[in-house]
Amino acid sequence: MKTNQQLRREFLKNMGWSALGVSALPLATSAISACESNAEKAIIKPASGNLAVRKNIADIPVDDAEIKVLKEAINILKKRSEIAPLDPSGWQAHGMLHATFCATSIYANQVHYNWYVWPWHRLYLWSMEQKLQKAVSEPSLALHYWDWTKSNTIPEHYWGDESNPLFNVTRLIDSSNEIPKDFINVGASFRAAKYKTFGGYPAIKKRGDAQLDGLAEQSFHNNIHNWIGGQMATFTESGFDPIFYAHHGNCDRIWDAWQAYSPENTLPQDEEWLEKRLFSTDGNGTPIDFKIKDLLSTEDLGYTFQDLDLNPTFCNPYEEKDKPVREASKVDCVAPLNLKTSQTEAIYTELIDRERTHVILHFERAQLPYQPYCARVFFEYDKEGERVSKYTGTFTILPILDLDSVLLQNGVHLQIEIEKEIAEAIQQQKNIEVVFQPVPLPNRNIPDEILKLENISLKLNYEDS
Repeated sequence: MKTNQQLRREFLKNMGWSALGVSALPLATSAISACESNAEKAIIKPASGNLAVRKNIADIPVDDAEIKVLKEAINILKKRSEIAPLDPSGWQAHGMLHATFCATSIYANQVHYNWYVWPWHRLYLWSMEQKLQKAVSEPSLALHYWDWTKSNTIPEHYWGDESNPLFNVTRLIDSSNEIPKDFINVGASFRAAKYKTFGGYPAIKKRGDAQLDGLAEQSFHNNIHNWIGGQMATFTESGFDPIFYAHHGNCDRIWDAWQAYSPENTLPQDEEWLEKRLFSTDGNGTPIDFKIKDLLSTEDLGYTFQDLDLNPTFCNPYEEKDKPVREASKVDCVAPLNLKTSQTEAIYTELIDRERTHVILHFERAQLPYQPYCARVFFEYDKEGERVSKYTGTFTILPILDLDSVLLQNGVHLQIEIEKEIAEAIQQQKNIEVVFQPVPLPNRNIPDEILKLENISLKLNYEDS
């Protein structure tokens, strides 16, 4: 059996670095696969210097030295927590850190439901990477990401039993379960030129203000958390499951890919965002803070991605055969679109020369469920004597607390992408019904109680309303 030192040397050799230190990285040009056939690939400059390269774990053999060193490092952090649960450099304390900023009712700390979600989680992953590197004295050790656009089952690295530090017994899926294609829709997010659409609106300032998550958070981020289930489907405990870091590693990568996809996809320049201080711990568990403006370059944080390629099969627009089809059921939530409170003319004008655009769908819940709710959203109306059903996206809606309150908000805002045909139906003042069809998840039942929706409307931009 190889010693830990031999494994590390093998790991460094495979990475193209000397065992005595980082001499050079292999050139890692990155390209993002086009979500639309005529889109050009965006090339990122080669990585250089002392950078950790994050890779798709599904591409690395399970018995590779790189994976063994990763497991060794995680084991060290877990053992620290067994000895001292509050050890700030241990696995448990790091998981609790996520709960501090994501499961909190202290809204000043909350990083979800607003435009802080991606910068803070980038910092959180950096914090874990630093702890792992220090645990095994390997500055070249990188976190991995799980590119679920290419491998839509959890990689085999994360299965087994408690002897595997990447395994988590609470997951409600197994190694054969495949993520539904519509759960992995990255295309609608990529075509969001405004960061507020992709990444979320500013945090609310007073109780009753509208909380607007970004499309990326509401769709593939939430969907996959919820699909895995167990600890991963909770704010309080998701940081304890190792698959969290692979999933969020891919979300962090998609944020970079979104910027590379189009020169129109730009970050906020608001001082409120750039100067915001976000908190975490460093590799020793010491409290630190970064301003968002210092978190925008992964290279400045010491890492890069092997590539930004995504599988275009999972980008909108799907071929019709790949779109979910609505088959009416007794648990569907159906309510009329209120054309009087919708920005009907503005939406129609926006789509005169375009095939699709992003809008904000607002609705109110007549009752407030205390669990995530995953649904496929359809718009239904009559067309040429037939009832048509147009799929617009799959979202996981979370029970969101109101500002500094233990009460849930009853208003929900979804950022969605609609096609021109829907805008034409709106402009023609057709009777349109919006359908939320609950999605069955592995080893879970759809709640018997139907979610009652009221006051559904569409707007182009919340701040202009």
